[in-house]
Amino acid sequence: MAYNLYCKKIKLFSMKSFSLSLIYLFLISLLFSGCNLFKDEVIDDSDLVDVTYFVPVYETTSQLAQKVSVDPPKDYAQAGKIVTYQQYIFINKPLEGIHVVDNSDPANPLNLHFISIPGSLDMSIIDNHLYSDMFSALVVFDISTITQPELIEEFTVEEVFYYNPYVTLETTINTIDSREYTRYDPIDSSLGIVTAWRSEIRKEPLEDIQLRYLALESTDAVNTTAAGDQSFGEVSTAGSMTRFLPIDRYLYTINSNELVLFSIGDDYRPSRFARLDTSTQAETLFQRNEILFVGSTTGMLMYDVSTPSNPEYINSIEHFRSCDPVVADASYAYVTLRGGTNCFTETNELQIIDIRDAQNLEVVSRQVLFNPHGLAIYQDHLLVCDGSAGLKIFNVTDRENPEIVNTEAIPYAYDIIVDFPSAVVVGEGVIYQYDLSELPAITKTAELKLATKQ
Repeated sequence: MAYNLYCKKIKLFSMKSFSLSLIYLFLISLLFSGCNLFKDEVIDDSDLVDVTYFVPVYETTSQLAQKVSVDPPKDYAQAGKIVTYQQYIFINKPLEGIHVVDNSDPANPLNLHFISIPGSLDMSIIDNHLYSDMFSALVVFDISTITQPELIEEFTVEEVFYYNPYVTLETTINTIDSREYTRYDPIDSSLGIVTAWRSEIRKEPLEDIQLRYLALESTDAVNTTAAGDQSFGEVSTAGSMTRFLPIDRYLYTINSNELVLFSIGDDYRPSRFARLDTSTQAETLFQRNEILFVGSTTGMLMYDVSTPSNPEYINSIEHFRSCDPVVADASYAYVTLRGGTNCFTETNELQIIDIRDAQNLEVVSRQVLFNPHGLAIYQDHLLVCDGSAGLKIFNVTDRENPEIVNTEAIPYAYDIIVDFPSAVVVGEGVIYQYDLSELPAITKTAELKLATKQ
């Protein structure tokens, strides 16, 4: 880094002796060398500005594990991933943990507690074992006693998920009143996982101010030992926004531009099994019979998972760059494309894709939407969570000309799970439940605000 430092003016008096001449030459040499010997004294403070530095805060996986806890119900301010399991609803609070709701009486759901898991973004459940990410690690909980989930620390698999440490910067940045000039200290991954950032003010020359970013690299060893062929008994049902999906004895997960498969042992211990490069930023997973659909930022991919230990690529279809969940029936796939700050485009639409000939995928319909997220298909009705525009219900009997037949006002519809005749919809701070038995008419049966006080 080059610094331009200005030296103070030096007054020279008339030299009347040889000794003064030597002093003169000495001072001249300092002038042309940048006044380095007097750096601390000659800097002009007017040339320096306050720079806000964001400094990474590191924690190890073991340190994070100590923060896992079962807490009273918490506020639910941001919509996250959702799964249902037995009579329970699990809702992720991004980067913080998981809400657990007892839905034994759908008319009166009960917010039980909150499982604090630092860095959690997604989850899946297999036979009373809850799998969740914890920043870059995969952790497992025994939820046989739902009121006392227990972290099985020896089951933790480290460094399997790509985690962008700059995601946590937004909260820190928002706490800074003045940040005209900002920089970021480089990240040293050997020190642990960056879970937070602290800010400090440093003075630097104005002309030398610049932003600095550091891309993380993820390395991962692969365990190629196959699991048995027998599937487990009971698994959770996920919404369309999920990136965790159990298929037989395997847990399929998304890690940036790849699928990561974990074999699940008889004791439910996960082991890294395989990685598949998707060549695009994968976002969501959906299974229909023996086909796995992967929603990505640039298209929809299809894999044959008839042999779960060996998924085989079938085909893909590209679309404009956007955020992309997908669901499917036997003949068509339904994709919502969302624009916005993190989704690379301002276009919002529904695409219906003919998948009857997997080698010749074709978009047969496009419908303009407001800000779509999750969706679900039931027979000839497609239910789409369209952000603040609510829950929209399409009659898709004619796939080329789908028709909106109902809209339910929901402040921020994010994702939906349909277990006919019921549906669970997650919104901003609220869980809604509906009776779908009279589609396209729907009846709200319950509304639960997830707040600290019941």
